[in-house]
Amino acid sequence: MAVGKKRVAHESAQKDVSRLKKIPDKPYHRPSPAQVMHNRFMQLQKQAEAATIGGSLAGLPTSSGDKGRLAYRPKTEYGKSLLNKRPKIFTAPKTDTGDICVKTNQKGEKRVAHQPKNTGAKRPVIPTEFGSKVPSNIRQRYLNLIIDECLKTAKSDKDAYERALNEEKAIYARSSTKNVYLNVAVNAIKRLRSETATTSNQAVKKSPHKTLSHEAMLGGSKAANTSYTVHRSGGAKYVEEKLTAGVLYKRLQSYILTEEQLVENGFPRANPDCPGTPTIKPRDDKKAKSSDSNERFCRRCGKRFIVYPNGTYAREEDCVHHWGKPWKRKTAGGIDTRYTCCQGDLSSKGCQVAKYHVHENNKVEIPTGFMKTFPCSPPIDGDYGVYAMDCEMVYTTAGVELARVTVIDMDMVSAYETLVKPPNKVVDCNTRFSGLTDQDMKGVRTTIRDVQAVLLSLFNDRTILIGHSLESDLIALKLIHNTVVDTSVVFPHRLGPPYKRALKTLMADYMKRIIQDDVGGHDSKEDAVSCMELMIWKIKEDAKKLRRS
Repeated sequence: MAVGKKRVAHESAQKDVSRLKKIPDKPYHRPSPAQVMHNRFMQLQKQAEAATIGGSLAGLPTSSGDKGRLAYRPKTEYGKSLLNKRPKIFTAPKTDTGDICVKTNQKGEKRVAHQPKNTGAKRPVIPTEFGSKVPSNIRQRYLNLIIDECLKTAKSDKDAYERALNEEKAIYARSSTKNVYLNVAVNAIKRLRSETATTSNQAVKKSPHKTLSHEAMLGGSKAANTSYTVHRSGGAKYVEEKLTAGVLYKRLQSYILTEEQLVENGFPRANPDCPGTPTIKPRDDKKAKSSDSNERFCRRCGKRFIVYPNGTYAREEDCVHHWGKPWKRKTAGGIDTRYTCCQGDLSSKGCQVAKYHVHENNKVEIPTGFMKTFPCSPPIDGDYGVYAMDCEMVYTTAGVELARVTVIDMDMVSAYETLVKPPNKVVDCNTRFSGLTDQDMKGVRTTIRDVQAVLLSLFNDRTILIGHSLESDLIALKLIHNTVVDTSVVFPHRLGPPYKRALKTLMADYMKRIIQDDVGGHDSKEDAVSCMELMIWKIKEDAKKLRRS
């Protein structure tokens, strides 16, 4: 049987190295500073975990066996002399607690990098919450900022983390929306920074020599009183007009609501056929009207109940309700609707318990006893007066009625403020929103007729009244007025009518200030001052835009 020949490669092919496939080396990428810091942080965490278990990696032997690696010690005299001539490394002095003191090196000494002390404690993390009103990444970012400020004043990291968590939890509890959370968090960080500055100023002794900043040195003595511009010199210089009473009245003319806007927003309008009984545009009430004239729908929980004409309830029962409004949020699975008070869904049980059911039927029924502001002769300076007004209401057996009124002028000074005794029995003071309690209403003798007499002497038909959703205040006061500036119309909602932005949201977005943050309820003076400040800010901002154009 023939045996096949074995295939043998040519000798020259074995020596030809160029024909072999070379594996290219991976290019070296220099790590970024962020990657370097991340690697260092991970290394410190591993060392901390190893130290907590009971051993430190620094003390373990690196060679095989029980013997550790030892440095070479020269035996000759020449080697010893070279060893002694080595420059000594400066060691920073330490305090009793083990912290390294900051010290300036003397001339000729080498600088040594500071070794951070590893505590092994991890920073707290915000847990992920389903349907949260504020995203977790935003909460974590502001929590880290708060931790950084607390670490400057706290005695230990644990105390700083605990205080920062409490601060962030309080901020989240006070906030109803994301914008409110951001404003409250910024204010809290500013407060913590001021505490840090106060502590450092007390610790550092004042120097007897006068210090001068680098900016002041470069600017010179006249830098504070000198301004610079990129425009050509010699042009007309804009001088902001001083905002007097007459100027403010003139500037607000463009924001006065028209007759169509007054009717559309439900303001009381004069009825020529029946004086004292105005015409008010009815609200779109989705609930069906009951055939029983004594039956009412609860404004809070939506249940039906009966109130007789003498003000007595047919049956006394608790009103279990949500005091917050249902708020829609976008989630991964669609739109999730939850109450702003307790973050419960629409099927959850109420989080608040009241003694009685309440209603607002007196707004829908035919109102009587309205008064209209009187005309007056024109003043010399053309100023008919500018006032901001806000009212607080309580629930009575007849519905919702006036309990407090506040009027302020352009200087934010109260022109008129008083408590009002409702004509019917009070069943709920609505303290969370009105700020009034049963104790406040005791001994009040001022009636709505007394309030009308004072306001009619203070206002005229051309006086500008500023307020937020002012139609509710005018209906409660039983006043008909035509010259109105409503901040809910000047600052409209992005979805348009009938949606309106809350006064609290407007102040947080435009004035960067939090109002209505007291657990004891709203303050009518605070709301009136906020409306006046918003309109003054709006006037100045529109003047700047007009000047640029």
